[in-house]
Amino acid sequence: MNYKIYNNNSEEWVLLIHGLGGSINTWKYQINDLKEYNVIAVDLEGHGGSDFVKRTRLLTRSASEINEVLENENIHQVHVVSLSLGTLVAMEFAYLYKEKVKSIVLAGFVLNMNFGFKSLLAFVEGCKYIIPKKFFYPLFANIMMPRKNHKKSRDIFVRESVKMKSVAFRMWLTELFRTQFKLKEYLTTIKENHLPVMFISGKEDYFFVNSVKRTQKMISDASLYFIEKCGHVCSIEKYNEFNNLLVSFLHGVKPECA
Repeated sequence: MNYKIYNNNSEEWVLLIHGLGGSINTWKYQINDLKEYNVIAVDLEGHGGSDFVKRTRLLTRSASEINEVLENENIHQVHVVSLSLGTLVAMEFAYLYKEKVKSIVLAGFVLNMNFGFKSLLAFVEGCKYIIPKKFFYPLFANIMMPRKNHKKSRDIFVRESVKMKSVAFRMWLTELFRTQFKLKEYLTTIKENHLPVMFISGKEDYFFVNSVKRTQKMISDASLYFIEKCGHVCSIEKYNEFNNLLVSFLHGVKPECA
């Protein structure tokens, strides 16, 4: 797994996990505002500088690889900050390695969709084998980020996604569909271990906005913030508002929550 460390001589670590089609570079708007923390950003399998091996249990493997990276760097605990597909990996990591998680930020959360949106996702997931790559990626991007003010995020997604191998993109999309059914296990881990959680979403993230509301209600002390006039990739579209919420949340996580 490819990763990059920004060492700011802090005792606190922040782990950054990007979304589908992203990479370490997805977080370039956050690095300066996280200067109070040491930061480690990873490239998920098939993204950025990370290789991809066509094997099963992609999500579990990714969580395991992150754990190996942390062990190699002698990092004992992290605040996990995740975006979109990265929220799946963050939840899986917390589920498997809860003792290493101090808090979780879930931006553009992609679980707990209702039946209608699960059906749409299943349709999109099925189309990945039929529609050629050069048409499918822009189609997927426009479904997820349809408005004019989402163009910057949409363009970045398409540009980065085309760098991925088709098999990697398809397998990650399958993980997005399959993991919809693991939510209960994830939430049980969070509640039993009293992990501080914050959801951040764009108010115009139509595909998932109601899912986030439902999930937040299932975790009584989780915080939820919506960013106005913002779509799915809120860490890019409205990065100043996103960073303010993120840093404020991290400041509020007390040592005894670890």
